Amino acid sequence: MVFLFSPAYPKVLPQQWLLDNTFTRTLDKFLTPDILVAAAQVLMIAIAIVVAVIYLYLFNKKQRFFYTNRIRKLLENWISEIIMEETEASRTVSKKIQRILRNRTAKQFAINELILCKKNFSGVVSENIVSLYLELGLKAFSLNKLRKKNKWHIKAKGIQELYLMDQKDTLTTIYRNTNSKNEMVRMEAQTGVIHLTGFKGLRFLDVISYPLTEWQQLKLLEQLRLYAEKEDLSDKIPKWLLSKNTSVVVFALKLADDYQVFSVRTQVVNCLVHPEKKVRSQAIETIIRLADEKTPAILLGYFAKESLPNQIGMLDALRTMATNNETSFLTELLYHENDTVKLKAAIVLAENTDNGMALIEQKALTQPEPYQRIYRHIKTVK
Repeated sequence: MVFLFSPAYPKVLPQQWLLDNTFTRTLDKFLTPDILVAAAQVLMIAIAIVVAVIYLYLFNKKQRFFYTNRIRKLLENWISEIIMEETEASRTVSKKIQRILRNRTAKQFAINELILCKKNFSGVVSENIVSLYLELGLKAFSLNKLRKKNKWHIKAKGIQELYLMDQKDTLTTIYRNTNSKNEMVRMEAQTGVIHLTGFKGLRFLDVISYPLTEWQQLKLLEQLRLYAEKEDLSDKIPKWLLSKNTSVVVFALKLADDYQVFSVRTQVVNCLVHPEKKVRSQAIETIIRLADEKTPAILLGYFAKESLPNQIGMLDALRTMATNNETSFLTELLYHENDTVKLKAAIVLAENTDNGMALIEQKALTQPEPYQRIYRHIKTVK
């Protein structure tokens, strides 16, 4: 007691010391040897459970791998033999194959294998592949995928399987998905209706509200090129050019370009005043491809309102179609604020008008910069 209240120490204990002392007593109370042993045991059990789960996962994965390989070998050989046979009697399905095809993995592999084979064969072999697809009950498996509303990748896969297997009776079902809110589903559905019906499948352009991506437009054009028999689009394209869906308008312009639908030239020209830049750019490309003697005047008539890239595109096109009638307008373009436009206009003048080169030479003498460089460039490339 004398020590505690000696002058060297304060009569009141510091607050921090009290807190530390309380914490230490609490730890001593709860961290007993028994509790520490129990905690160690719980940790060991948790680690054992994690190791067991990892082991089971890897074991199951390994089992699935070997199982899939066995199925693959069996089905590959069997399918290869079956599709090359031409008689109905040859396509007998053994009980072993029927038993294997109860497994979803086996069904999916069989479908994938049949699709792969169908892409590589035609004629009787292709028909045998479709017959086998139906006999194995795989069509029902594909149709069931279309009911997976919340699993777009499965639904898209089902649509793809049905149209690649030429299941035309499912056309209505596939068509309903051409305006699906999911991009991948509607892309497969749109490709599917073209695959099954050719140019008639383009009727989905009348109803779709979602945009056609650039990639999808390329896919559809490639799909249409597979059909040797072309359809007259002159009565359909004008309607699509008035669509509120900008991408449909762009695609219709590409169709007019690809299939040289000259009868819609007037409607294409009307698209040169469309509010969307993409449409105007495609309209310029299309009108150039559908060119006649009036095209140079049309292009120059809309020149001033266009963006710089479109103006340069117009001038590039005029190199093959301009005449003396455009001399005055092209001469005015030599005063354009953009040097590239000046150069392009000078090239068109030099290559397509009677006195174009003389005009540029005179301009180079009176105003060397930049016209002297332009003149030298033209003389080099001519």
